[in-house]
Amino acid sequence: MGKRAQQKRAAKHAKQAKQRKAAASRNAATVAALAVGLPQLPSMDDYDFSPMPTPWSDFTDTYPTVDDAVAAAQDAGGALSCFSFDDSGEYERGLRQGDDGWTYEVTLYPRGSLRELVTTCWLNTDDQEQAIQQLRRALAEYVPADLRHPDIEIVQRPSTTTVPRIGWTQHVPLAGLKTWEDVRLAEKDLPLFDLAPLADSPGGFCDPLPEETFALFGAHGLTVRNCAGCGTPVTDRHPHWPGVWVSVEHEFGPSCDRTRLSGRESEQSVPHVVDAAQARPAGRLNGKEQKVQCRNCPAHVTLQHPDWPGVWTEAGGDSSPVCAVVGSGCDDDRAYDLIDCVYPHVPAGADSPAFDAIAAAKQAGYFFQPQPILF
Repeated sequence: MGKRAQQKRAAKHAKQAKQRKAAASRNAATVAALAVGLPQLPSMDDYDFSPMPTPWSDFTDTYPTVDDAVAAAQDAGGALSCFSFDDSGEYERGLRQGDDGWTYEVTLYPRGSLRELVTTCWLNTDDQEQAIQQLRRALAEYVPADLRHPDIEIVQRPSTTTVPRIGWTQHVPLAGLKTWEDVRLAEKDLPLFDLAPLADSPGGFCDPLPEETFALFGAHGLTVRNCAGCGTPVTDRHPHWPGVWVSVEHEFGPSCDRTRLSGRESEQSVPHVVDAAQARPAGRLNGKEQKVQCRNCPAHVTLQHPDWPGVWTEAGGDSSPVCAVVGSGCDDDRAYDLIDCVYPHVPAGADSPAFDAIAAAKQAGYFFQPQPILF
């Protein structure tokens, strides 16, 4: 390359560099001008990494000392409690006045599949008052002999709905306890906390209960029903699903996970069955069924699906009888007593066996109220 060519090339590179520098300067000025009108992002130092407040921490903030809580409990008629949960279980802590004076009380409640068994047993019985006593005896025997303790009682505590709230409880005398740290130290070794794994499903929150547990509850005179397909406790007395075997704890409701029985998955929803001989493969629509629009979701539904006789079921797709409505939700203490179940389709301009039952259940207040999803 000649000298003149080298000079021209160097001049070109210098010009390009100058242009790039000018462009960068303009871009920086533009970004700075825009940043003035934008909210400033906090630095990591501005974030609060303190633990999230819990219902119990709110309780102790409201009543800074044990004496403050006792005074409030006295005004409330002799009892004051706080419902909360953590990874190990669902608890109710509080103060209660008894024959021997004031005590601090911790109650552990069943959850997951065990809670579902308790609830369905209660729904399945004709004498629900008697069922409460039977459930108390069943839960007492459910605890292995080496974990039983004379100070642990099985009690029924006030519920926010008609569904009974039954659990294991233990007391600590309040005499000499002035601060919540005193209370924490007094409760930390309670034998009650050894029962926390029992209050849940054996292998996890949604794992099925062993047959021995169903047999134990049945031996106490309770009406026990579990699905032969997936093992979940079921009832056919859910007011939203009259005459349909349904789960009251999990989001599947009347739909069974047949994989535990057949070893294969189906894209279609199939119902719970209490007899394994009834666990047939999913049926098919013929496309000629009479169908109507559901009043709460976009699905077209039919009463003529072979898997769901007499139940309004989606006429296509996964043929689900479950409608796209959601529960309203509420605080933890109220949610525990609610039967968290999915809702049936309600056809527009046609009769539904669930329609009147849902209206009646709203009056009872023990189910999540349906809210249509807006599409």
